[in-house]
Amino acid sequence: MVAEVFAAFALLCQVILIVAGGYGLYHVFLAFPVVGTLDPLVARTDRTHRFAVLVFAKDEAAVIGQLLGSLRSQEYPSDAFEIFVTADNCTDATAEVASAAGATVVERFDTSRIGKGHALTWFFDRFDRSAEFDACVVFDADNLVDPGFLAAMNRQLNAGTPIAVGYRVGKNPASSWVSGCSSLFWLMQTRLFHLPRARHRLPVTSVGGTGFMFALDVLDGRGWHTSSACEDIEFTLNAIAAGHQVGLALDAVFYDEQPLTFAQSLRQRYRWAVGSMQVISLCGPALWRAVRADWRGKLDAFLFSIGIPIAGATGLAWVGMLLADAAASGDWLGLVGQVAVAASLGYVLIGAVAVAVLRLERASWPKVWLTVATFPLYLLSWSILNIVVLFYRDPTWVPIPHTEALALDEVHATGRPALAPAESEV
Repeated sequence: MVAEVFAAFALLCQVILIVAGGYGLYHVFLAFPVVGTLDPLVARTDRTHRFAVLVFAKDEAAVIGQLLGSLRSQEYPSDAFEIFVTADNCTDATAEVASAAGATVVERFDTSRIGKGHALTWFFDRFDRSAEFDACVVFDADNLVDPGFLAAMNRQLNAGTPIAVGYRVGKNPASSWVSGCSSLFWLMQTRLFHLPRARHRLPVTSVGGTGFMFALDVLDGRGWHTSSACEDIEFTLNAIAAGHQVGLALDAVFYDEQPLTFAQSLRQRYRWAVGSMQVISLCGPALWRAVRADWRGKLDAFLFSIGIPIAGATGLAWVGMLLADAAASGDWLGLVGQVAVAASLGYVLIGAVAVAVLRLERASWPKVWLTVATFPLYLLSWSILNIVVLFYRDPTWVPIPHTEALALDEVHATGRPALAPAESEV
């Protein structure tokens, strides 16, 4: 009887792994070919759109000045954009620094509703000047922006793309092994997830929280209303369900500060995993209903939305199958050997993918070898988080301190990844 129970449990685990394997193969096939870049945009108009540049800051006095300086250096008409800073529950001089730099500053104090999603909702509920602008660009206060960012987003609007994601680069990849791994993750997301979707004319499935643009008519006069811990994914998937295209602007480059410590990174990624679980019920039904109207784009977005529970179930099923087999056979030493072989193969494979992405993006920084060596461990910790959120979800937002006060030329000096190179250049 016990043997039959173990066999049934092992079979269930195998079924889960087969389904997860199909899910993984879908994304692998979608990613190919990994080389190449996007076709040039085809302009429908030559307008110079007016942008409301929105910056959200929580005690960011140490870094917001550098962001605002990079925005003031945009190669875009100065009368065609205005910077709005929301100082969100700040206890430092963030508001004063932003105001001195020429930004329009609004202060928000609400300790019962903390987090960027609430700040966005609060801002748009009070934004009575929306008629003056065509689109918004959203940044975090720790970002830096290349001079051509707004011009690149203007080209997206002129090509008929109402929402676009910029090219995200780590601002501080050499500061620690954690910041290096986080920087590599964003490059990997662009190369293996965003770029393939854009090439297949599928909507990019997440605006990534910062460095993105959206036309104001996307909000349809209703303001910003998200309720999950991942307001960026929720906004993106709802926009896709409503029929909006989400594009990728490889020439809209910005730099994003990454966590320095493993504990900070874990807290950040746990919140993302919790938010991703929340988004399934918030956006999944609308996406599924819309599949009949556009089965490729909507179905792809729906499949993306269920990635976290599939990843968590995969980890549980793999562990469960190994334990069930070992318990049934009594060969616990063999279990250790299987785990060691699988871990070794996975480590080598992930390392190879990391090196390939770094080469494709022409990215390098001091001690980049440490990033490659530790990246499999970084992903392993994420796999564990995906299992944890299946059983425990605390959406409390915990701010991460930003202290890397770098100017744009200092970031470039650390090694700037090129835009996605043409296939012939790889």
